[in-house]
Order: sequence, then structure tokens, then C-alpha cells
Amino acid sequence: MIYLLILIAVVAMSAAQLLLKKGLLVIGEFPQSIAEFGHFLLTASTNSYIISAVFLTIITASAWVLALSKAELSHIYPFMALSYVLIALFSLWLFNENVTALRWLGIALICIGVFFVARS
Repeated sequence: MIYLLILIAVVAMSAAQLLLKKGLLVIGEFPQSIAEFGHFLLTASTNSYIISAVFLTIITASAWVLALSKAELSHIYPFMALSYVLIALFSLWLFNENVTALRWLGIALICIGVFFVARS
């Protein structure tokens, strides 16, 4: 059950970040001036991608609270690093981002670390 909750948290958190990125690509960059902030906030609060991201963030927090109530933080927290893998894969696929070899090496090291934590 704990691993299912962690999986839900990791996937929901990763999806939320991807949706936020997509939403910001649609509405534009964060404004540089205070005068444009109100319009940006209104546009962001009505964007379906950003609303979905907020909803998934709530799901992430809920799954995480349940997982924390059942397991040691030092054991389960490293699993959240698996979101790096999902984000890199989907950023490459959805946003055509450049994921360098050095970044992939870092992601591989994270996966190795998570493997060792899971076995402990």
C-alpha cells in the first residue's frame, strides 16, 4: 500500500509540473512589472492546465500524507526523486527540451540511489 501511495504522489507531482509548464507556455512568461501581474494571475487562474496542476498537487499532498503516516520519511522520501526521471522523459517528448548526456547520467545515479534505498 505504501508503494502505491508513493507511486501516486510521484506520478501526480510529475504530471502537475508538466501541466504547469504547458499552462505557462499557453499564457506566457511571468510578468516583469506589477501592473501586468493582475492580468497574469487572472489568466493563470482560469487556465485549464494550471487548474489541473493545482488539483494534481492536492492529490500529491494527500497521497504523501498517507504514505508518511505509514512509513519512515528517510525511507520513502528518496522515491520522490523518481519524478526527475519522469520529468526528463516527458519534457523531452512533450516540449522538445534538450536533455543532455550529463543530465541523463545524473538521473541514472538518482535511480541507482533510489534502488539502494528501496532495498534497505
